[in-house]
Amino acid sequence: MKSAYTAYPTRLLYLPGGAERLKKYGEAMSFPKDHVIIEPGILPSCCYLVKRGRVVAYEYTSRGGELLYNFMEEGALLLEANLLTDVPAQVYFKTTEPSELIRIEKEVLLRAMEADSRLMRDIVGSISGKFFSAMDQIRQEGSHNARWKICNLLLIFAERHGVPYDGKTLIKERLSQQTLANLLGMNRVTTTRIIRELKDLNLIELINGYYCIRDDEKLKLHVEFLSDCGE
Repeated sequence: MKSAYTAYPTRLLYLPGGAERLKKYGEAMSFPKDHVIIEPGILPSCCYLVKRGRVVAYEYTSRGGELLYNFMEEGALLLEANLLTDVPAQVYFKTTEPSELIRIEKEVLLRAMEADSRLMRDIVGSISGKFFSAMDQIRQEGSHNARWKICNLLLIFAERHGVPYDGKTLIKERLSQQTLANLLGMNRVTTTRIIRELKDLNLIELINGYYCIRDDEKLKLHVEFLSDCGE
């Protein structure tokens, strides 16, 4: 049976290999929580590397809620594709916590890419990662239901932010049910119901405000079961 779970971090973007090479080409800037980096329709004059903290890409729904697309983690680039193709931002980018970003000007980035083939590959990898992420989200939207999406998202966060805890995996990231709902484009009532179901199945629990996966393999098998059932 082919596994239905992918460990590819479709919502948590970062560039571990090239982050160190990029740091020297920009200026460090500090931003408070909820600072909007750029709004839709604005053509960026620079891109940013996340040195510390987190940036989220999002837009507002017709009802005034937020639909979250991706989290740019430490080491991630943002706005590099817009910068290189002279295309305005399509969504909002804002910090979700106090963050330090490296601001890299367009001409500086272009010269660095011409001089260093490794850096060129880093940038191509960053843009490709966003493309693959978008394609995977579209694929999941049409082929899986809300239960599968929430389970898969918890596994993605566990892979990136999980730590061992009494034989379990504690996700050291405070994820509210509203955040999960916004990331997956579903309402909070549905998210709350599914989280309750997963708790009743003894697949997850809440410890001091953090989600804890009681057994990674059992949750992955549950994801495969949902996929096989067409859910």
